[in-house]
Amino acid sequence: MSNIISKINSIEKVFHAKGCSDDQIKVAERELGFLLPEEYVSYVKEFGAISFFATEWTGLNVGGRINVVDATKQERELNSDFPADCFVLENQAIDGIVTVANSEGKVFTVQYDKVEKLCDSISEYLDLCINRR
Repeated sequence: MSNIISKINSIEKVFHAKGCSDDQIKVAERELGFLLPEEYVSYVKEFGAISFFATEWTGLNVGGRINVVDATKQERELNSDFPADCFVLENQAIDGIVTVANSEGKVFTVQYDKVEKLCDSISEYLDLCINRR
């Protein structure tokens, strides 16, 4: 079991969708234009999407604003400076701040044309989310 899966399983009162298939991941990657990082793939295969505390991550097997493809396409339309190699991991819906990850799994905050590195991995970002409590 990957580290991110065990971390999510340890979260009290985590809500999740149904895990997704390899085919769904391939379709999402085709629509996004790049391969999703291994940690994110493990996460969506197991959980689809998650919500806990004040955290709501994008994923697959969900619709609308928490669907990773829909959320990323929307940000690309709204923000011409949105990094082309990134996808929306979490949209805080505060002051235009979006947390994104790139195909390597590095995590950044994007606020309009400002991009700042947050974490070296999605698992590391999960630790920050867990500590929000």
